Amino acid sequence: MASDGNNIRVVCRFRPQNGREVKEEGGISVAFDDDYTEVKLESREYPGQFTFDRIFDWNHNQKQVFDYSAQAVVQDVMKGYNGTIFAYGQTGAGKTFTMMGNMENPELKGMTPRIVESIFSTILQAPSTLEFTVKVSFMEIYMEKIRDLLNPSNDNLPIHEEKVKGVYVKGLLEVFVGSVAEVYQVMQQGMSSRVTASTGMNTESSRSHSIFVLQISQRNLIDGSAKTGKLFLVDLAGSEKVGKTGATGQTLEEAKKINKSLSALGNVINALTDSKAQHVPYRDSKLTRILQESLGGNAKTTLVINCSPSSFNEAETLSTLRFGMRAKTIKNKAKVNVELSPAELKVFLRKAKSDIVILRNYTTLLEGELDVWRSGGNVAQADWATAEKAGVPLDLLNADDESVAASPTRPPSVNQLSIPTSSSPNGRPNTPFSPPLDQDEREEFLKRENELTDQLAEKETELKTLRTLAASLQEEMALLKSRESDVAKDNKELTSSLNEIKLQMEKLTFEQQESGIVMDTLKDSNETLKENNAELKNEIDLLKTRVQQAQKTNAEEQNREVKKQEKITQMIAEYGPDTEKEREMRASLNRITSGTNLNPKSSSPQTSPKSGQPSPWPTHTLQHELVRVKSQLSIQELMVDELSQASKTAEDEVKALRQHKDDLERKYSSLEKDYQRLLGADQTTKASSDELSSALSDLKSKLETQYHDSTEHLERQVESLKSVVAKKEEEITTLQQSGGSKDVPDASEITKMQKTMADWDAMKTKLMIDLENRCQKVVELEIALDEAREQYNALMRNTNSKAQQQKMAFLERNLEQLTNVQKQLVEQNTNLKKEMAVAERKLIARNDRIQTLEQLLVDTQNKLEAQTQRFESELGAMRDRLQEARTTAPAPANLSWMYSAKIAKPLRGGGGGAPEEVMRPSASEQSLDSSRSDLGNGAFTKCEQFKYVTELEKEQLVCFSNRQEVIIITRTESLDQLMIFDVIYIPSFSYKNTLIENESC
Repeated sequence: MASDGNNIRVVCRFRPQNGREVKEEGGISVAFDDDYTEVKLESREYPGQFTFDRIFDWNHNQKQVFDYSAQAVVQDVMKGYNGTIFAYGQTGAGKTFTMMGNMENPELKGMTPRIVESIFSTILQAPSTLEFTVKVSFMEIYMEKIRDLLNPSNDNLPIHEEKVKGVYVKGLLEVFVGSVAEVYQVMQQGMSSRVTASTGMNTESSRSHSIFVLQISQRNLIDGSAKTGKLFLVDLAGSEKVGKTGATGQTLEEAKKINKSLSALGNVINALTDSKAQHVPYRDSKLTRILQESLGGNAKTTLVINCSPSSFNEAETLSTLRFGMRAKTIKNKAKVNVELSPAELKVFLRKAKSDIVILRNYTTLLEGELDVWRSGGNVAQADWATAEKAGVPLDLLNADDESVAASPTRPPSVNQLSIPTSSSPNGRPNTPFSPPLDQDEREEFLKRENELTDQLAEKETELKTLRTLAASLQEEMALLKSRESDVAKDNKELTSSLNEIKLQMEKLTFEQQESGIVMDTLKDSNETLKENNAELKNEIDLLKTRVQQAQKTNAEEQNREVKKQEKITQMIAEYGPDTEKEREMRASLNRITSGTNLNPKSSSPQTSPKSGQPSPWPTHTLQHELVRVKSQLSIQELMVDELSQASKTAEDEVKALRQHKDDLERKYSSLEKDYQRLLGADQTTKASSDELSSALSDLKSKLETQYHDSTEHLERQVESLKSVVAKKEEEITTLQQSGGSKDVPDASEITKMQKTMADWDAMKTKLMIDLENRCQKVVELEIALDEAREQYNALMRNTNSKAQQQKMAFLERNLEQLTNVQKQLVEQNTNLKKEMAVAERKLIARNDRIQTLEQLLVDTQNKLEAQTQRFESELGAMRDRLQEARTTAPAPANLSWMYSAKIAKPLRGGGGGAPEEVMRPSASEQSLDSSRSDLGNGAFTKCEQFKYVTELEKEQLVCFSNRQEVIIITRTESLDQLMIFDVIYIPSFSYKNTLIENESC
């Protein structure tokens, strides 16, 4: 049974103005006709007129909206059709209020609670031969992820498509309900898990699309036929304009996903209403994929568009109205989801067999006629094979979609794998259909698609799990940190106290080292001061000694000068040609010569060889004279040698004195030039006066030094000559004493002596002349020295003018200041050196302390790493314990209803009885309740009502009863303590596993 193509019913509802619209001074910009089927947008920027099936303004109540919009859909669902009601509109337009409302207020209840009540009321009024089963599921599409609101842990469910089930959400929890209260409980549970947020347009804005699904299955207990109707109640999230909602952060990301999903919905509707569209993009969004049958497919759909009447939201209202107008042109082809009874199947089988026989006969006739035509023959028109002649009924040749719909198998679901080719006469594409693929290829494609979808969902779930785990670990970390904060605080306090004590100790040690360094510095300073004091005392003593020595030296120099003059005079007198010694020596030499001439060949100096008379000169007298002459001669030779050496020395001294004189003259000339330059240059007075004074002082000191040196040298020469003369006199005395025993020299010796005496006289004369010259030179040098002194004194007198004296005094003061500055610089340099030594010692101490602190830092870091590792190990152990606790923790009390959610709760038609009877469980449910009570009391041996028992897992048993129910029993430690885990009603089951008979139970 298939209904004709019907358009989507579009209902428009306007809410009253809210506080913000009134605050923004928005006015009513819409007007309605009397029949409430047309709305006119009175706006300069967005004018327009729109027609819908029905329009409700802010004066209509919830019941009126339900009666027109949902009542017919509920009746169709109870007949086996698929139905969809979804609300569309901008954020804050009243979609959630229209769909849900206030379930506790009878006047403000929305369409969903009223639909639930209507369904159970219809079940109450149904014949008693019908048995109903109601299943509900609740999900939301949040951030393009399907989340089960009844089991929020499943937050990324995949979408599958199968040949029999069509498009469905895998893993979605479906709850069996048996009353309105249970449905309300499920709805409240799901609504509490839904994501909402406050925006500038709505304080409780829905951030996701919610889909509430009711599946009503009915079975005829007489003929076994069954029908299934599925109702989708969709509350879409509102389209948002960020400028008005003020969404930021996560709310902004949610708004992006919402607008993207609604755009995909609009694209699907545009493709369905566009005659040129070759593809309907159902797969662009999970919302359109789930609602694929509701948009142009096998469903009866009602669209409720919610709008704002205020001029503040004119643009959004216009967009919503245009969306409704486009959706109104979509046509669905709803079909009854029926499951034929065995009797009906047998009738269809017999009819199919007869049709096959007729078609075979007709095929035989056609093949015979075709063979005649192929052989070149001709068949008369009267003999042509026709369906009428073969007895083929016309309905068999003109089979349409209704026959297909009446077939026992479910028609193929809508799948947009290829471009639709069929179109309706008006040019709009019909309901999308599957491409003409082979059945095996189609099943293989769907199977592969489901596998890929499962893999994608698993990966997303793993990613979500990992993120959740990371978040939980962060929470655990925060918890551990919060717990550890006190201990860490105490530890930090103790550690800080200990560190402060250590630092104070180190500081004291360091200060002690610095004090030691300062003490050593003070000791060194004290020693230095003592040394300076001793040096000053020594310098004072030395200066006193030098003063005394200078005084003695001056007196000695004066005495030496007098003695020098006397000695020179004496030497000249002694060694002159008219001296007494010279005369005596010459007389002695003449006597010796005369005596020798008288008897030159006599062998004896005492007697004459002829007469024997004594000679005029006695022998002993001659010997005595000879000895005396020899001694004088040796003395003279020594004196000659000494005088020659003295002459050489004097020559050298004269040369040095001349050179020094030249130097002094040059210095004197330079000093005169400097003096003249000083008089002309006032700016360079200090430096020139300093140089002049230094030059004069140097000149004076050098002259005095050279004079003293030359005087001392001459005195040393005189003393050495005196010593030599004394030595010679001693030798002469010795020779005189020993001369008596010697013989008188012969004539040759006398001649030689005379010659020597002559040479000595010449040499002596020469030496005397040279000595006189040298004395004259010394006198000249003394005169030059006196002249230099006079020049110096004159220069000093010349420089003793008042201006020069002032300049000299100024220069002396500057020199004294410079001397003081130099002393200060020297002292500062010395102090700096000492301070540098102290600083080096302090630096060494500081370096030692830094090394100690670095070592302490390394030790602290090692301790911190050890504490971190220990903390990580403790955190891992605590995480394992927490995971174990989560695994073994009992389920929350508010989810206890989920344990019985999978228990089928068949509802028998009430036959028009009281509502209380409708809510009474059926006989099969009562039997299951009794079974559960027996099992709960430990009466496991009373399993006569179960037909088969099989073991699914190590800790679970599955018992099948005669009434086609399944009870999954969880085994505990002892068999007399059992807990009902799940009871499922299966209308027709085929358990293919190995079944164990009742006796094994």
